[in-house]
Amino acid sequence: MTVKGSAVEVRDEWVDPHIHLFALDKGRYDWLKPSNPPYWPDKSQIASFRTETQLKLASHNQLRSFVHIEAGFDNERPWREVEFLTQHCTMPFKSVACINVTANSAIQHISKLARYSAVVGVRHILDDDAYDILRSPKTRHSLAYLSEQGLSFDAQFDVSNAQAVSALLRVVESNPALKVIVNHTAIAPLDIASRAFQNWQQHIQLLSNTGQVAFKFSGLEMQDRNWRWQRANSVFNALVDATSGQNVMFASNYPLSLWRMPYVALWNGFKHMAERYDGALQKAWLTDNANKWYRLHNYASCK
Repeated sequence: MTVKGSAVEVRDEWVDPHIHLFALDKGRYDWLKPSNPPYWPDKSQIASFRTETQLKLASHNQLRSFVHIEAGFDNERPWREVEFLTQHCTMPFKSVACINVTANSAIQHISKLARYSAVVGVRHILDDDAYDILRSPKTRHSLAYLSEQGLSFDAQFDVSNAQAVSALLRVVESNPALKVIVNHTAIAPLDIASRAFQNWQQHIQLLSNTGQVAFKFSGLEMQDRNWRWQRANSVFNALVDATSGQNVMFASNYPLSLWRMPYVALWNGFKHMAERYDGALQKAWLTDNANKWYRLHNYASCK
């Protein structure tokens, strides 16, 4: 996988499968308010209007398309965020909407969201509750219905957690058409020499072997605001070693990524980090895998 000299052209453009836009005058965004959790001391640095125009300019016009991940616009009526995006975004994009997979309203919400051409999947932030949520009968029913509707599931949790991984494997095995995309580098343990990191890599491989799970290399700032490229390189190489490489994609987590560095600097760093790999893999990580897993070729844009 490290052979160089491929004839595949790796362009400067990229696809970003994990960004957030904030329309503070239209949505609720309860999590961005200083009185609500999470109580990050630097939350005010990101809690401002974030538009598609700003994102495009921040990319130096190198961003080709994006996947918008739900940002708390209205968690009770998640289609409102989708409608806002469809009305205001002009670039090719897809939307991953908010869902509570354990709620009585989950099936109704999935049915409504599936009618929007922009919607390609849903997300429920699992975090520390991943095991309990994933083994819930309500969750399994919701995810089975999600799969029937042709939508994917964005999962966010610590993949070093063996119980949570076992629960997700059972869900995937029960729903062979369900596609799952794991967010934020699967919350890789900070200490790459730890047993927890070894478990993380082994669990990545188990999930990858299903052929139904992909991984976004993103969100390093969620664990360490001052992360360094040396560690990022080690984590990325471990992720690639545990997968086929065809289910890995670079992603930014914009605007939270701005805690660490400018948007274009992050993507230039991704490109540099991937240079030791074959050109076809570089292209897959920068554009093709996001296009495939999120079906961006059949994109939504401004009406």
